[in-house]
Amino acid sequence: MTIAPNIPEEISPSTDTLLTSETDQEFNWRNCWYPVTFIQDLPTKRPYSFSLYDEPLVLFRNKDGKLICLADLCPHRAAKLSDGQIIDGKIECLYHGWQFGSQGECLHIPQLPADAKIPAKACVKSFLVVEKQGIVWMWAGEANVADEKLIPTVADLDNPTVVSSDYMIDLPYDQTYFIENAIDPSHLYISHEATLNSRQQAQPLEMEVIETSARGIRGRYRKTRQQTENWMQLNFIAPNLITYRGATAS
Repeated sequence: MTIAPNIPEEISPSTDTLLTSETDQEFNWRNCWYPVTFIQDLPTKRPYSFSLYDEPLVLFRNKDGKLICLADLCPHRAAKLSDGQIIDGKIECLYHGWQFGSQGECLHIPQLPADAKIPAKACVKSFLVVEKQGIVWMWAGEANVADEKLIPTVADLDNPTVVSSDYMIDLPYDQTYFIENAIDPSHLYISHEATLNSRQQAQPLEMEVIETSARGIRGRYRKTRQQTENWMQLNFIAPNLITYRGATAS
């Protein structure tokens, strides 16, 4: 395997979100969009729980049908809000019935006298979510710096002539391990022999890194057994989108 970094060669971008020159910037994992689930897989009348790394979160729809994302933790006794229910567009904790609104504000405490004010600290952290290309996307940082243009959309999904297949799989590790796996083409011929390749095709690969930045990597690779092998394009848009493009001539 050979690595030739920063080869000045054009490769057509595979997403609407282009890499920019950010080599001097640090990657902020919170100021990113994360895919949560396919919209078609969301339950209609109950909360949807998920996690980002070790942070538990919950999705539900308010009275207007807008998706809401909150920390999955009641501030009262630390019960999971996702174990509760949706009542009039508010999520209700199953423990004491506290209800929370679209911004995580507590709107009802059954045990509180009618003339008492709900404490300001009785709230839950909220996160911005949007729906794009059939996927729910969550912004993990502060909402006031979110930019929907940074959602790593795939142009082909907006093409009515393109056929796509959607699926989800649960794995016993976080996405950092999966990213490393997905940008390693050399394992395909062994690990995926039954479905994608043949182990007889395992061989040294020539790899070129075309561009790197805080936003990701653009590169390409090809087999070396024959001199006429074409290049495969591999793009990684941080923190979680990887695309492969069909073979191209050298």
